[in-house]
Amino acid sequence: MYMKKILFIILFILLLHILNNKINENFSNNFLKNKKIAQILFNDDILELKYDFKKYRDNCKKNYKLYFINKNNELNIRYKNLQDIINIFNKHKVNYWLQGKTLLGMYQYGKLLENDSDEDIGIDKKDLLIVCKKIVPDLLNIGFEIIRVTKNNSMITFMRNYRYLDICIFRKNKDKYYYENKSFPYSYYLKFTKININNFNYNIPEKSREICKYSYNK
Repeated sequence: MYMKKILFIILFILLLHILNNKINENFSNNFLKNKKIAQILFNDDILELKYDFKKYRDNCKKNYKLYFINKNNELNIRYKNLQDIINIFNKHKVNYWLQGKTLLGMYQYGKLLENDSDEDIGIDKKDLLIVCKKIVPDLLNIGFEIIRVTKNNSMITFMRNYRYLDICIFRKNKDKYYYENKSFPYSYYLKFTKININNFNYNIPEKSREICKYSYNK
């Protein structure tokens, strides 16, 4: 009898957790149906925030020494930016994963690719509201600035110390999982695991090998 009561309590708590997640997801979806990310972060008059990446790349190429001491210094900044952002995602218990060439470098080679222009982190759209309300303020407090917000609610770009990082917001459509104009099989993102590189844990999809092959044929 005692064990049945314990089991009932556990099942009840699990049910409450599932219902709470569903309520939060529905609220987030409904709230964002008529709102752009830029409107949430700034005001209702701003639908998107654009950034001149060509000018940024040209400046970095012409005046590299103004931004970075050397390649190793730039790489250290990239790791620091990525890890600080991940720590804040972990703080708020929001699931994220390495995406794009960031995933390729860390999964295939155990490091960031030297010539990659930015870092990429993926999240699901159900977590977008908590990102806007809690994670963004925390990032601004540690020196990041928002430099781009796309109109289709698919990407937020942050910069600190002249290096930028994209938060890619994924949505499901049938058997596809997509952000911006990039689409992947949804089955690649059903489960996640961790890899430890230089004593830091990173979340990656369990099917990272398939994602790297699908994206880069590697």
